[in-house]
Parts: sequence; structure tokens; C-alpha cells
Amino acid sequence: MLTLDFCLFAALCGWLEAILYAQRAAETFTFNEHAGMMWQRITAVLLVPLAMLVYTWHGWLLSAELVPMALLFPLCHDEAYNFTRLWISCRAGMAADDEHGDRVAWGLAWDLYRYGYQSATTTARNDFNGRQRTWLAVAGTVLLLALYAVSFHLFTF
Repeated sequence: MLTLDFCLFAALCGWLEAILYAQRAAETFTFNEHAGMMWQRITAVLLVPLAMLVYTWHGWLLSAELVPMALLFPLCHDEAYNFTRLWISCRAGMAADDEHGDRVAWGLAWDLYRYGYQSATTTARNDFNGRQRTWLAVAGTVLLLALYAVSFHLFTF
């Protein structure tokens, strides 16, 4: 539960960071990016009550879930970041006041996007490639499922 919320947070971070690093800020798209910022804050705030709920059930699970969260972060964040950079690139060639431009650019970006796509302009110090992100996410998912299976087994029998 915490991990799902954290993955949404990671994806929103990737989306917002791509907008910031594109250096076009509010002019990037015609829609208001503050809605995404609001959702990012909501997911961050939800971590507290969700953590309290998980802690109420099984305190050890709360700290154990930090590892899968960390392993899933690169996939959720980087894929959202790289897609958004591609989306921004597709949008850049269109008229700024085109009310359908965001949607058209979205479609073009999906046509061009390939899983594991790397932004050619990234300056990240630690940038996992698509294969590395996938294996980290697989390990995180397997670990998360194992944690919940053990938790379910220990506390239902």
C-alpha cells in the first residue's frame, strides 16, 4: 500500500522534474502544471496515514517496505521523466497557443516512446538504463509480494 503511493509520488516527481529541466516551465504545455504539483503533495501527505495504518497492522512491515519502495523508484520516476521529456520535445514544434497541441504531442510522444527510453539530455549522476530499472523493479515487486505473503501467513494462521 505504501509502495503504490510512493510509486505514484515517484512518477509525479519525474513528470514535474522533466518540466523543470526542460527550462520552459509554465510555457511547456497549455494545461496548468500546478494540478500535478497538488497531486504530488497529496501522495506525499498520504504516506503518513498509510504508514500509520500499516504500522497498526504490522510494525515490522513498515520498515521492511522501504526496500521495495527504493527498488521501484527508478522505474516509476525515470520512465515518467523520460516520457515527459519526449512529450515536451514533441510539443516544442507546435504553436504555443494551440489548445489541442498538448494532446497531439502526447500522441506523438507515445508513438515515439519505447520502454527504457533514455533522454539524450540527462545530467543525472546515477542514471539506470531500462534493463537495470526493470530488474530493480522486478526485485522490488518480488520482495514486496514476499513481505505481504509472509505477513498474511503469520497473522492469519
